[in-house]
Amino acid sequence: MAKTGTENGSGNIDGLSPITEQQKTMKPMDYVMTFWSSGIIIQIMVIGLYLMPPSGGLNFQQVVMVGIISALICTSCIAINGDAGMRYGIPFIIQARSGFGIQGAKIVALIRSIPAICWNGIGTWIGAQSIVVVTDQLFGISNIWVSFIAILIIESWLAYKGVDSIKSFNSIMSVVIFCMLFYFFYIVFSTGKVDISSAMKAEGSWSWPFVAGIFGAVANWTTVMLNSSDLTRHVKVNGGSGAISRVNAFMNSFGIIPPWMFMVLSGVIIAIATGADDPIAGLVTLSPNPAFGIILLVFIILAQVTSNLSLNILPPALAFQDIFKIDWKKGVFVVGILSVAVCPWILYSSNYFFVFQNVYSSFLGPALGVMVADYYVMRKRKLNLELLYDVKGVYTYWNGFSCAGMIALIISAAVSFFFLSYAWAVGFPLAFVLYIILKKCGLERRYEEQEREREREREIG
Repeated sequence: MAKTGTENGSGNIDGLSPITEQQKTMKPMDYVMTFWSSGIIIQIMVIGLYLMPPSGGLNFQQVVMVGIISALICTSCIAINGDAGMRYGIPFIIQARSGFGIQGAKIVALIRSIPAICWNGIGTWIGAQSIVVVTDQLFGISNIWVSFIAILIIESWLAYKGVDSIKSFNSIMSVVIFCMLFYFFYIVFSTGKVDISSAMKAEGSWSWPFVAGIFGAVANWTTVMLNSSDLTRHVKVNGGSGAISRVNAFMNSFGIIPPWMFMVLSGVIIAIATGADDPIAGLVTLSPNPAFGIILLVFIILAQVTSNLSLNILPPALAFQDIFKIDWKKGVFVVGILSVAVCPWILYSSNYFFVFQNVYSSFLGPALGVMVADYYVMRKRKLNLELLYDVKGVYTYWNGFSCAGMIALIISAAVSFFFLSYAWAVGFPLAFVLYIILKKCGLERRYEEQEREREREREIG
């Protein structure tokens, strides 16, 4: 068998090697808790905040529907694309090789890593803003740069210790954060500060603003959809193929939808009660007393850290192992440095923040379309690990690139740019169809024949 340990050696669950069932350390409920902690973030709260007046033009019912539909889309795509990780124990960058080629997968992983690094910086900056509010209230001191670097060091250190460290920290914090926020909004409602009835009577719009709201919300997690195997590969499932499918559906449904809807509705409540366009300022305004507000902000800081660990540090740290031939720990260090270099303080406050999301969705939607078409339609969920890890084998295609995968990606991304407000909705299905057509037309028939020959040799030998 061609080596499947890659450059990082076998038996390392933080590396690129396939993780065996014996090596898997995450139970389905660990996965659920990880997503609870990852989903309780300001970025999702902003969806509800910005779609409601005064920032947006939708009414209460429409924003709730935006939340439900976007949550279902994200859940479905994460579960669908994460199937390969659960069945074969492989990370995203290895999974992508069959659809894009050995070198093409690196390009796609790099495209996915850029927004992850940006979001890591933005999440850290949001946490730093919360610290500034806390320290100013308690000590009259507010140095956002010290706070920013401190959070970056803490989350990088936790990630440096490996995936098990991420799982343990996130699992513990998820319950604490969720209970704290739930109690906070119970207090807010009990004081009568929120009047939903007027928001329900507003006219709003069920046309393009509503559609744009859905795909603007989906754009938050187009990155997560693409590399979902990076987390699902760690989940241990007792049973066969049917059990894997059931567990996959369960853990993503209960891991994503509850925190997603909770945070969207939190943004709605802040918009109705305060009219603020800054979620942190809105939370502080709604706090029943300064002490409670400080405690709440501490947990917001922790929420940003937990999200960064699983969604924004893990993916590029894994990708850099293949792209730059470095180990996990060096990859984490590089992610930390780049998270400062992207200037998140400018990105987060920019008027083009949502444009930024839609631009990278133009690439990530098509990339997901190719991967889903390749795995489900062309390969019927059957992958050959020997070929995937053979860097000089069939999946080198043409100079390391799959022509079908790259053509579908480039054309679909280019078309998506003309529909930027809902780029993902255009790029994903277009790439899905284009890839299948190109493969069925025999664009890569020679490589497919080589692959079938290798399969026959494996069965005989």
